[in-house]
Amino acid sequence: MNALRRPLPWQQDLWIELTTQVLQGRLSHALLLSGPDGVGKGHFARALAAFLICEQRSGYACGSCRSCQQLAAGTQPNATCLSPDGHTALVLASTMPETRLVHWQPDKDSKRQDIAIGAVQSVIAQLQQSSHYGQVRVVLINPADRLNDSSVNALLKLVEEPPAGTHLLFVSERPQVLAATLRSRCQRIRLPLPDAAVAGAWLADQTGRSDHAEALAAAQGAPLRALALASGEALTLRREWAELWMAVGRRRKDPVSAAAMVDRDHIASHLQWAWSWLYARFRASVLGNAIDADVLPAWEELLGEIVEANRLVAGTAQPQLVLESLLVLWAKHAPRLQGTS
Repeated sequence: MNALRRPLPWQQDLWIELTTQVLQGRLSHALLLSGPDGVGKGHFARALAAFLICEQRSGYACGSCRSCQQLAAGTQPNATCLSPDGHTALVLASTMPETRLVHWQPDKDSKRQDIAIGAVQSVIAQLQQSSHYGQVRVVLINPADRLNDSSVNALLKLVEEPPAGTHLLFVSERPQVLAATLRSRCQRIRLPLPDAAVAGAWLADQTGRSDHAEALAAAQGAPLRALALASGEALTLRREWAELWMAVGRRRKDPVSAAAMVDRDHIASHLQWAWSWLYARFRASVLGNAIDADVLPAWEELLGEIVEANRLVAGTAQPQLVLESLLVLWAKHAPRLQGTS
């Protein structure tokens, strides 16, 4: 519990800033926490939710008061977390209607990947009940970019006129896709990536090893993604992706057969790695003035295709066909683009 109620090392300055606002009664009732995948946005939001509902706040949530103990046990009713599961948001069972924590619990048997309006309406109804003991109530929505249009519309009134003592924490890797009407009503907070030395020290502390340069590079400097890569088969899978990607780019493997080799459950990771790899090279080429104007349309088409592929895979499209389409385009442009990076 101690680790869960404290921010990650690179979040400490932001933590002090926001918790000071809490203690001084200046914190906005609606926060939009954004940042790269793997920087620890969700961790920070959960720690802040715990701090907000804690009855004995100090530098962090105390971990021992009634609210903290109930939150640790999954029964604290003052925190609600909204996330998309297969059908609706999972609202934690509770004995008091106070803390609402809504997390995304993916249902692999369902094609639905959004936060449905029913989940939002359920939380709004619970917030209309009186808070037990006059406590603060927190609604954590993660990832907020999975809210559909109906859900956003239902939330707007809550954001504009929240019940007394209510805080809404929106977490998103892609805040730009959120409705402008929602973004404009939130205090926007960006969580940046840490320095490589800080990230490396944290990874060494988590794993007991110091050889994390490859994982950090593969994760584009995101510590939590690097930890996932270093702790399981993900790094091996990424190496396999790199071999496949380069083989298609060098015309040593055709796109259709290459796409067929990728397990359906790994396609989202393949798309993420492709985006990171391509964008890093595009950015390096631009900054180094090593890119020709005549290849810019190819870069734009390919990067745009990956963005669209990620959107499609998050919906109801067939992942294998989406990957196949991307690899076909990569095979088309790779000879020219690799010559510019």
